[in-house]
Amino acid sequence: MKKSPLFLFMIFFVLLPPLSLAGEGALSTRALLERSGVKLQLEQMPAAMEKQLEMMERQNGPMPPDRRAALVEAARKALEPGKLLEELAARVEKSIGPKDRAAIMKFLDSPLGRKVIAAENAMASPDAMETLEKEGPVLVEALMKDPTRLALIQSLDKATGATELATDLSLATGLALEWALISQSDMPGKPGFEQLQAFYAKNRPVAKMQMAQMMLAGYALGYRDLTNEELTGYLSFANSEVGKRYFHGTGKAIGAVLTGAASEMGTLLAESEKSPV
Repeated sequence: MKKSPLFLFMIFFVLLPPLSLAGEGALSTRALLERSGVKLQLEQMPAAMEKQLEMMERQNGPMPPDRRAALVEAARKALEPGKLLEELAARVEKSIGPKDRAAIMKFLDSPLGRKVIAAENAMASPDAMETLEKEGPVLVEALMKDPTRLALIQSLDKATGATELATDLSLATGLALEWALISQSDMPGKPGFEQLQAFYAKNRPVAKMQMAQMMLAGYALGYRDLTNEELTGYLSFANSEVGKRYFHGTGKAIGAVLTGAASEMGTLLAESEKSPV
């Protein structure tokens, strides 16, 4: 029950709170996603997944060419940006009402809001994961020596529920991907869905601990250009009532969309393994 490259990249996608999913009622949610940078982030997902695959191969050795090709092709289909954007826009439209969108837009239009969006867009680039791998440990070490900033980042994580979301997403996407592969296979004695689900639930505490470490590195890198005063302003927004509804609503939307993509990828991989060469 190993983590796939898609699974790992999906977690990277939510390392930072999804501030950019917002806008005013006068505009369509789809247009707002494009204007705020989310469309760009979705477009970069297939390339970023391939980048992470390269990183994994450097650490663990190359994958068999046919398996690698099938994985990349399945990811491209499952992570097709237009499809993901349409589904995400529909879910966000239902979860965030016009008044809340207007309030969120007011924050987004502020200098701080624009700065946070720029940081998130940079973190969504294909090269960001490699940067995180190289610089993450040093940044986390520096963060641990700054109790004031560490407390701000931990408070921000708690307010946005980012680690909880990322943990739930990791388990849901991992379960969906693995079950899709298993259910399509002819392996003898394959586990049932309830058995697989119980395995993932049992491992949640460990998964959350690992996720918290990954999140800390992501925050350290993503928000390194934000001052403590700016982080305090962002925390104030996250703790507001509209901020709470915003992060909860968008978190559920992202989780549903990416879990569906993981399930589709598992099915595509299983089908490719059954296809004659």
